Amino acid sequence: MKQMTCAQMGGPATCSVIISGSTAEEMAKNGGIHVHQNHPEIAKQMDSMTPEDNEKWMADFKPKFDALPEM
Repeated sequence: MKQMTCAQMGGPATCSVIISGSTAEEMAKNGGIHVHQNHPEIAKQMDSMTPEDNEKWMADFKPKFDALPEM
């Protein structure tokens, strides 16, 4: 299991909620749930992303996830 804050994942700079996941995909899913429940403006931006945008985001996110220590 690995952890990042919402802000580290690209959420609002002031959001320190911890998002966790065993894989990059799981953490991204959990982060998406948090964003949709707590940050409606960012959720709208996420919902308008194309499949290519999502792939680029994941390609940028995965190395960050991989560098995190196991909790």
